Amino acid sequence: MLVLNVGSASNNKSVAYFCAEFGIDNELPTYAGGLGVLAGDFMHACADKNRDVTGIGILYRGKEFMQQITSDGKEEKRDSEFDHDSSFLRQTTMGGKPLVLEFDFHGTIVKAKPYQLRLSDKTVLYLLSTNVDGNPPEWISDMDKLYGGDTNSQIRQQILLGVGGVKLLNKLRKKIDIYHINEGRPSVLIWELVKIIMKEESVDFDSAWNMAKQKIVYTNHTLVDAGNPKYESGVVEKWASYFAEKMQVDTNLLIKDGLINPQLFDLTHFALNISNKHSSVSKVHGEYANKMWPDFNFVSITNGVHLPRWQDSDFRSGTLSDHGIWELHMLKKRELAETVLKRCGISYDHNKLVITWARRLAEYKQPKMIFSDIERLKKILFNEKGPVQLLFAGNTHSGDPHSKALIEDIIKLFSEELSGGAIFVPNYNLSLANHLVSGSDVWLNTPKGNLEACGTSGMKAISNGVLNLTVLDGWTYEADWNDIGWTLDPKDISHDFYSKMETEIVPLFYNRKETGLPQGWIERMKRSVKLVKEFSAERMVDRYYEKLYI
Repeated sequence: MLVLNVGSASNNKSVAYFCAEFGIDNELPTYAGGLGVLAGDFMHACADKNRDVTGIGILYRGKEFMQQITSDGKEEKRDSEFDHDSSFLRQTTMGGKPLVLEFDFHGTIVKAKPYQLRLSDKTVLYLLSTNVDGNPPEWISDMDKLYGGDTNSQIRQQILLGVGGVKLLNKLRKKIDIYHINEGRPSVLIWELVKIIMKEESVDFDSAWNMAKQKIVYTNHTLVDAGNPKYESGVVEKWASYFAEKMQVDTNLLIKDGLINPQLFDLTHFALNISNKHSSVSKVHGEYANKMWPDFNFVSITNGVHLPRWQDSDFRSGTLSDHGIWELHMLKKRELAETVLKRCGISYDHNKLVITWARRLAEYKQPKMIFSDIERLKKILFNEKGPVQLLFAGNTHSGDPHSKALIEDIIKLFSEELSGGAIFVPNYNLSLANHLVSGSDVWLNTPKGNLEACGTSGMKAISNGVLNLTVLDGWTYEADWNDIGWTLDPKDISHDFYSKMETEIVPLFYNRKETGLPQGWIERMKRSVKLVKEFSAERMVDRYYEKLYI
């Protein structure tokens, strides 16, 4: 039985947070990039506050989860070796027996097992698995990895996430005030929610649909087409028909809110129409979202990072002297160099100025922008008086056919013309990210303007005193970078990068006082650490409760 609490005015509402990926643990293959890491940070921040939040995700099996680079510079993917049944995850039980959810598709029975991870007394993450004996093979293989497969495969994932998540909450008799769909993929949850409301509240379809909509909020995370999927309407209609039949309504009623024409179903349009409130992930993203979808009013809630997870505790204390700050920073730089050596078999001098570009590989993030003038870049990297070490890391996305070529182009360049000054570090994951955002000196960000909805890696970097060198986009519009970091001209990124490195950044880093400390650099580090308090996940969670969960 679904317990409704439609009229609650509490500031501590019970929230079900649905997301296609969760970056909770380094080895758990349930994340692909920034969306998953953000969802993990959100859950950890909720746990710190002991918020009544239930996370719902999918327990992918981790096929092609790990990245390795072959001896000839090609990217290959390896499967995760994570064992769900012998891990820190616990299979959810009821009455001492494993809980199993069932879906009936005209006599084809699909089963799902929920696993759980309790983060606090009230904050719990559930991950759904279809790796159950007797399941149709496609329902097992479709959960091998995130976002893979054809339209039918993707919709099966979405049904497991959205419909399966609501089924689980209903089985657990969990009272939910707010259903938060974190980007569009979980939005089919309304099909199951409406069915339950019709039965439990004895209301007709239209009334149940409106009641469900009042409980759903939606966050958009990107303006890029790949993050806003569109499907042939006939395929979506086929899957919706199973649910329409159980509710004894016309199938069109379940999909009409996503149709942008009779042949095309837009998942983002559907998510917007079936939710009551909508949020963006930065102020500038909100401005562009309101222009792209003018019929909806986006509330801007800028993403944040979970500082206990990403920031060294000594930086959080705020009690370090200048000497202490530099000693800690040099320790982190040594740790990063050791990590790179273990992963690549390549060493570098950690005393160099280390500049890092690391995030999911995508063309709009423009990872190759600084390579337009290789000779000028080489003079910067191999300057004997002020040498620079360049580090790159990033995974490809199964939905982006061009990202693999990006990696291979960069690796070829690094192994030939930039050999000795640039390293590509494979298998970008939570562990490597932690080392990079604390052991680099400069965090480089070069996206194509107004496509990076927020971006949070730079927040993690400044939390450890790593200085940002960035094109203004997403969250970086909201910071005053004067005497903290540097901004790049979006119309001429490469030239501006070379110029700032030559005339400002390298000289500042290597300008050592009588104490041997780069005093000007340390002052920027201190201001960076202070700035990150404005971009914490704790602040983000508070804003959700103030602006979205009301």
